[in-house]
Amino acid sequence: MTNALRVYVRNAALQRVGQVDDYTSLTVVPRFNAIGAYTMEISADSSKAGLLVEGNGLIICTAAGEMVLTGPIRTVDWSRSSSDAGSGKLTVAGADDTALLADYTCWPAPGSAIGSQAGAVYKISAVVAETAMRTLVNVNAGPGALASRKNALLTLATNGGHGPTITRQLNQFDSLFAVLTEIANAAGLGFRVVQVGSGLQFQVYEPTDRSGTAMFAFQRGNLTDANYTTTPPTCTQAVVVAGGQSSPRQCKTYSRVDPLFPGRVVEQFVDLTSVDTASVDLVAQMDQAANEALTAGAGQGSLAISPIDIPLLQYGRDYQVGDTVSARVRETWMTDVVREVSLTCTAGDGLLVKASVGSSDGDGTVARLYRFLAQVKRDVGRVKSRKAA
Repeated sequence: MTNALRVYVRNAALQRVGQVDDYTSLTVVPRFNAIGAYTMEISADSSKAGLLVEGNGLIICTAAGEMVLTGPIRTVDWSRSSSDAGSGKLTVAGADDTALLADYTCWPAPGSAIGSQAGAVYKISAVVAETAMRTLVNVNAGPGALASRKNALLTLATNGGHGPTITRQLNQFDSLFAVLTEIANAAGLGFRVVQVGSGLQFQVYEPTDRSGTAMFAFQRGNLTDANYTTTPPTCTQAVVVAGGQSSPRQCKTYSRVDPLFPGRVVEQFVDLTSVDTASVDLVAQMDQAANEALTAGAGQGSLAISPIDIPLLQYGRDYQVGDTVSARVRETWMTDVVREVSLTCTAGDGLLVKASVGSSDGDGTVARLYRFLAQVKRDVGRVKSRKAA
């Protein structure tokens, strides 16, 4: 298969147990600060079909050996039509290893048993963003977690000290993955869980700016189609309110002019009423909450491009998800982050690559709605926490 992606099967202990070299189609979607996915079709008569079971996983690489995605098999579906000569086909689907972070919540007192979770919040105070993210993973799912919650395969990469200093308060049992995403996006960082040897490693990193070398344009012969859309901001002025329960209320507005829609003003209430206004780090908490709201609510420019791998510029070798690249939109060069890449490999067409650049949500309206509902859920949780206190 020309330019085929290589697929290996791993067992529950993350050991390779075989290679699948006779699949009929494969689509892999690695994502930046989001959960990637894959779907593979193969004949049910394949000698490798017995390896494709829930509990095992896939390791997917480029033909050159660059890692694209690793992750567990979630579903194995069988189907057969009257026109099939054999035993039908299997459709195997799964998520990348970063998905394991979505299985955990942030406990108020992660070192204590569930019956001792008396606090309503977990506080991060004046800590570098990467350190805060590593600590959250460590105490809720990693080596430092309770034995009953610990993922035995999960370790943490060396702390690189990336990102600014942050101060924030987490509501009880917030989603670990959602919190990590919010911190990383606001701090300009990337995070992932990848297989390293026979273990899974949580990594935080600074994305690479390749806008001067990874450049896509029809005139360069490395682009087949492009589509650019914009969506207006959902927050340009954050109204942060702290206290009001056991301490005096304090309110402050933070504004950020949106470059895509400079004349638009959209207010958003940011609820910090569970934070005591006598806290010594109150200003830092309010600043952090406002920055996250303004970053998440910024107007979006979303560019979908179908690049062509050429000898001098290839996915996996010259750029990855999370990297900043350049693409020519009409007569203007647009520079932004590669949010996701869809790689589709079939026997007839070889490897086709499609990248989404510039949108922080990867799926426009649907993802924005999901984020809005997630925020509503967190706000409701804060109300319940205050009533229970």
